[in-house]
Amino acid sequence: MATVDVSVPSEAKPSSDFFYFSREAMRDLGLRHAEAFQSAKPFPHVVIDDFLPLEVARRIASTFPDSAYPGWRLTGPGDAKHSNDRRIEKLTTGNEETFPPYIRHVMYGLQSGVFCDFLSRLTGIEFLSPDPGFHGCGLHSTGRGGRLMVHVDASRHPDKKMSQVINCLYYCTPDWKPEYGGALELWNEDASACVTKIEPLFNRMAVFFTGRRSFHGHPHPLACPDGLRRNSLATYYYTTDETKADIDYTNYVQWVATNEHDAASLQHRVKSRMRKHLPASVVNRAATWVRRLKS
Repeated sequence: MATVDVSVPSEAKPSSDFFYFSREAMRDLGLRHAEAFQSAKPFPHVVIDDFLPLEVARRIASTFPDSAYPGWRLTGPGDAKHSNDRRIEKLTTGNEETFPPYIRHVMYGLQSGVFCDFLSRLTGIEFLSPDPGFHGCGLHSTGRGGRLMVHVDASRHPDKKMSQVINCLYYCTPDWKPEYGGALELWNEDASACVTKIEPLFNRMAVFFTGRRSFHGHPHPLACPDGLRRNSLATYYYTTDETKADIDYTNYVQWVATNEHDAASLQHRVKSRMRKHLPASVVNRAATWVRRLKS
C-alpha cells in the first residue's frame, strides 16, 4: 500500500465558514505522490493521511447524518442476503439536496477544477471530469454488522462515452480503530486473494483506479460499537480517452462471492438470470422497484 502522511499545506486551510483547495498546494501534492500511485499493486492507488485541515475534518464528522436521516437510500452489501436494517446495512445518498450544508460545500470542492487537476497530476490521466450529479457516489455509511462484497464498479455516468476511471473515498469517522474492521480490501485481478488492506481511518483519503480488474470491497461484517458507523464521502471521476479505460460500459456492478457471508438471496439469483436475457436498464429498474416495496 502506498501511504503518505502529510497535511494539506497551509495555503489550503479554511476560513471560519468556507474551505477551498489551493491549486499550487494540490499540484505539488499530486506530483509528489504520482509515482507511488502509478506503481502500487494490485492496481494503482494511494492513501493520504491528514488529508484535510483538522478543523474541516472535524466539522464534516460532526455534521455527518446518522442512520435515521430521511435522505438515505438502503443499498446493503451487494448481491447477497442482508437484514434490511438501516442501523446495520450500507446507506447511500447521491442527492446533494440531502447533504448537510457544510458537507455539500466540501463535496463541491472535491468536484472542482483544482481538485481534478490534482487528480490528473497524481494519476497521469489528463482532463479528468467530475460528476456533479453524484451518480452512485456522495455520502456512504455502514453500521455494526454491515459490509460490502468485493466487486468491480459499474459505469455510473449516464453518458456512455464517459468511462469511470478514478474513485476517491474520504473517511470521516473519528476514533475508528483497526479492530473494528471495515478495511477497504484491494484484490488481485481474478478476485482470488486480497493483496492490500486500507483501514478507514479518520481524515484519510484513498484514491484508486477502477477498471475491469479493480476488485475491491470490505466483505466482512463490521465489529464497531453500536451507534458508531463507517462513514465516507465518495466521488468518482471520468474520461473520454479510451486508451485510459480498460472496461467496457456497464451499468451494473459485478459482485464476487469471497466468503461465507456472500450467499445470494432469491432476489439476487433471479436478477442474475434476468441479466442473461434482458437489458441491464430493465433489470435495474425492476430491482429498484423491489427495493422500494421493501422500504
